Amino acid sequence: MRKACFGRPFRLCEGRGRIRRPPERTVFRRPSLLIGLCLLSAQALSNEPIATAPAHTRALATAPALRAMDRAALEKAIAGTVVAALSERFGGRAIEARFDDLQAQPLDAQQQVIRGEGGMRFAGETGWIGFRFTSRFDEFLGQAGWPELEIGVGGDGRLIPNDSLALRQLEDRMADTLQRELGMTSVRMQLDRVDTVEMADHYLGMEARGLADFGRDGSSEVRVHALYDRRDGAWLQMDYQLGPEDAGKPRLADSSR
Repeated sequence: MRKACFGRPFRLCEGRGRIRRPPERTVFRRPSLLIGLCLLSAQALSNEPIATAPAHTRALATAPALRAMDRAALEKAIAGTVVAALSERFGGRAIEARFDDLQAQPLDAQQQVIRGEGGMRFAGETGWIGFRFTSRFDEFLGQAGWPELEIGVGGDGRLIPNDSLALRQLEDRMADTLQRELGMTSVRMQLDRVDTVEMADHYLGMEARGLADFGRDGSSEVRVHALYDRRDGAWLQMDYQLGPEDAGKPRLADSSR
């Protein structure tokens, strides 16, 4: 906060006419001022260094610290936004969500980053599909931003042998997606590091890494994360990332039933 300083102007006055000796005046000085002058003179005559009075300091007002949020407050802060984002990923289908691990980390004086994982299920189903999310919560506005989601990870899933049919479909679907989105004439996929997790009896979460071959245009490392419904034979989600794994967030590819 800036402080404005105000001072009284000084004026110089000149007398007119003859110069007269001014009448003697009795000057009254405040005792505190006289004592201060005497002390100053005594110190000036001695060889001791003159002690200076400490400068008056004023504590600067700091921004209020972010309030610590307990488990219930964290869940309340992000539940509505995360559920809405999950529903949007599946074309507005009605879903339920539960939250497991939740963590908050201050980002600046006004925002916190909230990370967590949980499970979601479609209306009428009993099994849970694991998900992870990251969102920013604005303390001043009292609302969470749209979250980044990973669906088909964590939760109560169990690792199973890879489904060869689903894997071939994933490679074909990924090649078609890259041809369409990148304008390539030919794309060949080779996914050789694949983990498959079964969730809610008939959903497969597939995490795959490999190589996308663009022919004369070169090749690129690729990472794919997909959610497959074995009961209906439908791909519900497919995210992909080209280049090294730490190059950025996976992109969301179009998925259709």
